Amino acid sequence: MAEELIGILAALASAATWAAGALLLKPFAERLPAMALAFAKGVFSLILLGALILSIQPIAPSWMTIGVLFISGVLGIGIADTFFFKALSALSSHSVVQLMLLGQVATIGMAVLFLGETLIWLQWWGLGMVILGVALVLLDPEPGEEDGSASMRGVLFGLGSVLAMAVSVTLAKGALSQTDALTATWWRMAGGVVSLIVSAPLFYLGAGNWLMPLVSDWRLAIRFCLIATLVTLGGFFLSLVAMKLIPLAIANTLLSTEPLFVLLIMLLVYRQIPRGRRLAGSLIGVVGVAILSVRTILH
Repeated sequence: MAEELIGILAALASAATWAAGALLLKPFAERLPAMALAFAKGVFSLILLGALILSIQPIAPSWMTIGVLFISGVLGIGIADTFFFKALSALSSHSVVQLMLLGQVATIGMAVLFLGETLIWLQWWGLGMVILGVALVLLDPEPGEEDGSASMRGVLFGLGSVLAMAVSVTLAKGALSQTDALTATWWRMAGGVVSLIVSAPLFYLGAGNWLMPLVSDWRLAIRFCLIATLVTLGGFFLSLVAMKLIPLAIANTLLSTEPLFVLLIMLLVYRQIPRGRRLAGSLIGVVGVAILSVRTILH
């Protein structure tokens, strides 16, 4: 029972961190290339997590477990993170976070198709509510938010991020039974960074030094490192702690409460009250995700 409570609290804390991270990283996404952000965050996270692992010295996982976590990192960090930052540069922070709710639908869909799991009728209603909630938010752009082709491009990148992340967390869940969350986070991050190193020349060939805007301004670099520390320990690490201690469906349900934390932060920090459609879309989407996992929660 104590482990379950820790897992629930870790998931909620991770959701709150991701919500804050989406808001704090928005200015960076507008100034820097998406891959530069993902790469810089990944390298810094490897150094930070590596220092923690050296001080704690946990038991090393098997090579099979390392391989699964590495592939999970390629998908969830190398691909999903890059697509996430591209979506963030074209859409509002709240729209991107709301779009991430579709990851819950993708995860359940993969479980149905590849693991033979089934949904009860109530869960199908939940799936419909998630899609409706996302549509309400995406069809109601914030003032000043890009629309047209740029906005559609942002939605497509967001959907790509969601799909890659859904596969990533499914792989990570199985590997977590063989290792600790801290080590798992490091190997996932390593997979993401290596994939970015390999793919960066393909995306930015001839584009010059795409990290220069970040490394040339030490104040900007320090601010980025502080945000990356928050996202690494509060977002990545705590999400794996939650997945390790509680069922994936429950962890994903709690992690999907990010839109509510975004609304709360916008209200308390920025004194911005969301319009009715956005508020309704967020609430409908989160309720839909809860319904999707109701059978697992009740059991």
